[in-house]
Amino acid sequence: MRIVQVSPFFHPHAGGVESHVRSLAREFAREGHDVTVVTSRYDRRLSREERSEGYRILRTRTLGVAFNTPFDLGTARLLRTLGADVVHLHYPPPLTSFFATRALSSSRVPVCLTYHCDLYLAGPLGRMLAGLYQRAFLPPTLRRVNRIVVHTRSYGVTSAMLRGRDLTVIPSVVDLDWFRPGRDASDLRGDLRLEGQRILAFTGRLVPHKGVDVLLQALAQLPDDVVLLVVGAGPRLPNLVGLARRLGVADRVRFCASVTDDDLPRYLALADVFVFPSQSRLEGFGLAVAEAMAVGLPVVIADMPGVREVIEPGQEGLLAEPLLAGDLAAKVRTLLDDPALARRMGAAGRRRAEERYGLPTVAGQLLRLYADLRATG
Repeated sequence: MRIVQVSPFFHPHAGGVESHVRSLAREFAREGHDVTVVTSRYDRRLSREERSEGYRILRTRTLGVAFNTPFDLGTARLLRTLGADVVHLHYPPPLTSFFATRALSSSRVPVCLTYHCDLYLAGPLGRMLAGLYQRAFLPPTLRRVNRIVVHTRSYGVTSAMLRGRDLTVIPSVVDLDWFRPGRDASDLRGDLRLEGQRILAFTGRLVPHKGVDVLLQALAQLPDDVVLLVVGAGPRLPNLVGLARRLGVADRVRFCASVTDDDLPRYLALADVFVFPSQSRLEGFGLAVAEAMAVGLPVVIADMPGVREVIEPGQEGLLAEPLLAGDLAAKVRTLLDDPALARRMGAAGRRRAEERYGLPTVAGQLLRLYADLRATG
């Protein structure tokens, strides 16, 4: 099957959508399909075309990037030439999928779209532009696609933009061979001065909606032997370093801003509990949570649509009230003070990841979807 994945950004750009698309492209190619990833050439130092991991990457002419949105006008022209059996769009950022559906408006090729999360642009101008796009551009995009995929039912049914639409639920994907229990991280433990400490871990971009400020406030309410690993970089890093200092917990936080994808599982292996306090609808799934479960960690996550569906509350982890540092601290303490419960939840998390989020499982669901679209289109 000739499969075209259309992603606004792609590796080496880092993010959950990019990781998801890359994993799928690699797995589809491994199974013998002809896979092309169409993406923006957001950085002109990147090549226009290359092969990687068995699939082809085509980067289209891009005028620039504003509000984290590539203006990749070349997407439409390129898609008309590829002769795909199925086109899979990934949204947001917004304009790439709109240009793609315009190009395919008179084509019979089946199109599906994964709606990763609602569109959000920061600031008054950003909110105005997001509203304009959702009114003017998103509806015609959704009308052209043959199937809308969401990662969780709870997120899809609570999205104003998807209300009343037929949705297919297929989760995001985790590489279970890479994210697995039992990795040796003893050298990191010494390097980070973690001997004798109970360790919390957070992974993700340091942006406002991730809620790391609330996590730092929760840390200040926990015993002195609890240390937090913040694995990730982003524009909020200086503010968070300052907040840790003001809260008096700077010596109990390790900001690890330069961890590579290859090293991430080892950092997770250091932790006793994974904490994900994200407080926004920008999280349609919470891939970091599924990765932590695959490593065998119990998790404490904010009770938000989408993210809360990644676990069965009380089985693989606990839900905390969004924005409430006291409740987050209490749920973390429950797991830290009961190591047997934490181990049971961690083992249950690995089982759930194997059953639901593994690469062959998710790729198989999508391939069946593609086959159904081709058969009925």
